[in-house]
Amino acid sequence: MSTNYDRFVMETGALKKRVIKIAERIREDSFPGLKDKKIRFFVLRFKFYACSVWIPPFLRFIVISRRTKDFSEIVLTGILAHELCHQERYLEMGIMRYLRFAIGFITSRKAQASEERATDRLTIGKGYGRQLYELSKIQYYDKIHKRINENYLSLEEIKSYSESIRKW
Repeated sequence: MSTNYDRFVMETGALKKRVIKIAERIREDSFPGLKDKKIRFFVLRFKFYACSVWIPPFLRFIVISRRTKDFSEIVLTGILAHELCHQERYLEMGIMRYLRFAIGFITSRKAQASEERATDRLTIGKGYGRQLYELSKIQYYDKIHKRINENYLSLEEIKSYSESIRKW
């Protein structure tokens, strides 16, 4: 007889294994600059679906929400490609620019929107437009995300940009 805690631990472990497997495939296929970077993955109770953090110079991690446990592989791929694009952008910034960016990101909705929209475009540019679109179909109807949806490309913008660069 399993308890709720046992079920929680099993579900969290299973999701983490799925996340790592998908992330490894994506990194191998699309992120050569991140191959030698240690990125830790955590599955936690979290309001949003995911977040990506770099604590210079060495600690990089991506948090995936337990809310994603029933998401399809396509949607998880969209999440992870987007979060790995954040990590790639952080790497390109370097430490000093990243620290200035992080302060701006925390304090400015305009900076948040700029980063998320640029990251969506990079995600699409790497060939993950359809996966991002599938994620966004869920995100746009999630009341928890309602306040931040304007920070991301809309469904129409994702499809239009993907088609314009022949990545749809």
